[in-house]
Parts: sequence; structure tokens; C-alpha cells
Amino acid sequence: MKVQMKNLLQIASVVLLVFSSVGVKAQIKDTEEISSKEARTDSPIKFSLEEAQKYALENSFMVKGSDYDLKVAKRKVWEAISTGLPQVKASANYSKNLDIAVSLLPAEFFGGNAGEYTPVKFGQTYTSAATVNVDQKIFDGSYIVGLGAAKVFVQLSQNTKTKSEIDVKDLVAQAYYNVLVARENYKTIEENVAITKKTHFETKAYYENGFREELDVDQVMLMLKRSENQLSDAKRAISNALIMLKFTMGYDIEKDIELNNNLETFINPLLISKTESKELDLENHIDYKIVDTQLKAQKLIIKNEQAGYLPNLSAFYSYGKNTSADAWNVYKSNVPWFKSSMVGLKISMPIFTGFNRRSKIKQEKINYKKIEDLKYNTEQSLKKDLSLSYNSLVNAKDTYENDLKGLEIAKRIYERTLVKFNEGVSTSTELSNNEQQYLNSHSAYINATLNLLNSKIAFDKALGKL
Repeated sequence: MKVQMKNLLQIASVVLLVFSSVGVKAQIKDTEEISSKEARTDSPIKFSLEEAQKYALENSFMVKGSDYDLKVAKRKVWEAISTGLPQVKASANYSKNLDIAVSLLPAEFFGGNAGEYTPVKFGQTYTSAATVNVDQKIFDGSYIVGLGAAKVFVQLSQNTKTKSEIDVKDLVAQAYYNVLVARENYKTIEENVAITKKTHFETKAYYENGFREELDVDQVMLMLKRSENQLSDAKRAISNALIMLKFTMGYDIEKDIELNNNLETFINPLLISKTESKELDLENHIDYKIVDTQLKAQKLIIKNEQAGYLPNLSAFYSYGKNTSADAWNVYKSNVPWFKSSMVGLKISMPIFTGFNRRSKIKQEKINYKKIEDLKYNTEQSLKKDLSLSYNSLVNAKDTYENDLKGLEIAKRIYERTLVKFNEGVSTSTELSNNEQQYLNSHSAYINATLNLLNSKIAFDKALGKL
């Protein structure tokens, strides 16, 4: 699921960037309040980024799946504990002997001739028995190791859930930014369409009065159609981005949603902050904690194999009654029942297993070394990711500032050219070229904005602070 969600977000970003050419604030206290408000009214609910992430942690399909895994892991702890508690079993049977077994006894026992045998049936037609057995482990090395392994399994499931929560917060932030950037893009193109419509109206009027050529009217009309297509694409990009945001949050796709934050909320702090902390708290980074837990689990696997060399000691108790009769109803009050009971200890110890266990222990030790190498590799990978994400963030800041300045320059050129065109000094071709230059600069600015925001997310994630 994680890979699919990331791919969908990337597709939404591509759609946004390819087709881009250029309030009462409701404070929602918690997810339960959001759900109750959602049930009371059909009006769109407003989310800040933090609120959207909090909502996703309660409703995202990815987090719910990892939460179920964690609940199963906790139940497995009790499953492991229960194997060390007294095991009580009861059994009962009722049978009819169709042919009672026959035994041959020396005939002389019954006054017969020596050397001859007399067939004798032992038993009666109907029999019944009931028993209760109690077994209790006293010492079992595998049981002791198993208890520790169950707790480590819970820890591993908890780490996996935390990892899923971080990934969901990452995906929600990306989807949230996509919506904001798409709306910013739409706003600029919409303004440009309005300007181009006005220019076309005026140019057509000048043409009809003999002050413009038909070429100018057609050129401006071409500009207008191009801008209207871009506006339609930008509108669809907003819709796609909202769908992805709602899906990532676990929010109903068919319900409306509004966003509290704007781009300045996220961009301005990044531009003001000139330096970023690069101190990596390795021990608390979720990726490092996961592989460290895997190492603990592997160590317990080795101990479990080694525990196979130890003896197992258990106590048992058995109590039962049985009866037999020639009548089918053996449960009459006059049918005697005979008691049997037993108590004792049972010990077992492997003597020789053909080196099977020895081979398993060596295999698990090799796997332990493999995970040790993975742990070191994870450590180096996290340091690498942090350095690369930091460089990407610094580069994204520089690119954003340059593209912002480039957009301002391109807009000034376009506006001056528009004034000159209206005054009859500039040609429609020059106006079209400068408009396209302005829209291209705006597209670069939009790309740079989205890249800056995503670079910040990647850096925080690499730092282990998302």
C-alpha cells in the first residue's frame, strides 16, 4: 500500500507540474470532535496540516493495518504465557464391543485336560470411561526464551506501526502541499486569462476601428485559448490533488474538505531560517530502532535453539473412572465405577540429534551477523540520507529564491510589453512570446515551491523528526 500511495502522489505531482504554466478559522480539537462534527453537518471540514495528519493517524488504511498487527502481537504474548500455565484436559468415551476379544487359557485351569486350551472372553458388551489430565511445566528453556521473544515481537510491531505513522504523515504533507501549490497555480493562470480576455476585447475593438491588424486579433485569441486550456488543466490538478489528500487521510472521497493553511505558512519559516540542525539522534530514529529490534529477535532465536539442549521437566496428574456392563445403559445407579489416579514427574533430555540442532544454531548465528551488518549499513544509510536531504534542501531554497526573482522579472517584462502593445508600440508576436516567458517562469516557480516543501519533509524524515 505504501508504494501505491507514493506512486499516486508522484502522478498527481506530475499532472500538476506538467499542466502548470506558470475566513473563519475553525480549530478542531481532536479526531473524535472532527468525527462528531462530520456527523452533524454536511458542510466542509477545515483542516490545518497538523490536523490532517492527526486525522490520518486515526483513519488511514495503512495505519489501521499496522495497528491490527500490533493488537495481534499483544495477543501472542498471552499465547506464549498460556503455554506455561496448567494444561487441563478431560475426555470421556462410551463404546459397544461388537465382538469381545477372546483369549485362550489352559483348560486345566477349569478342570480340563492338560495341553488343551479353553477360549475365554474378557470384558463386557458396553464400556465407558472418563478421565481428567493435568500437566504443568516446571522447567522448559524454550518457554522462557519464548516469553522474551513474544515481548520483542510486540516491540517490533510497535516500531512498524510508528514507521507507518511517519510514512502517512509524510504522504499527507506531500498531498496537502500539492493542493496548495495547485491552487496557487490556478490563481495566477486565472488572473492571466482575465488580462488576456481584456486585451483581446480591446484589440478586436481597435481592429474594427482600423487601428489594429487582423493578425494581432488572431495572435491574442491564440494566447487566450492557450491560457484557457492551461486554466482547465490547473482546475483538474486541484481536483486530483484533493482526491489524493482525502484518500491519504482516510477521509471520505465524496465529501468536501477545506484547508486552513496557505503556502506562506510553510514557505516563510524556511526562508527565514538560514541554517538547519544536522544532528542525527540515531538511537531514536525509527529505521535504526527497527533493525536494532530485529537484532534482539535474532539473538532470542539463537537462544531458543540452544535451549533445545536443556532438559524439560513437567508434573502431571491423572484421575479417571471406568465401568462396563452387558446392558447398554451403563449409567444406572447399580453399575459400579472403578477409580484410577496417578501423579508424577516427567523429564526428557535430548542425547543425540545427529548434529541437527548444532547446524541450526550455526545458521542462526550467521543470520545474526547478517543483521549486524544490516544495522551498520542502516546507520551509514541514515547518515547518507541526512546529508543528501540537507544538500537538497539548501539547493531547493536557492532554486526557489532564484525562480521567485525570475518570475518577478518575467512578470515585469510581460506587463511592460502589454502596456506597449496597448499603446501600439509592441507587436502581438512579442507580446505572445513574453507572455509565454512569464508563464514558463511561473511554472518553474511552482515546481521550485513544491520541491522546497517536499525537500523540507524529506529532511525532517531523514532527521527522524517527522
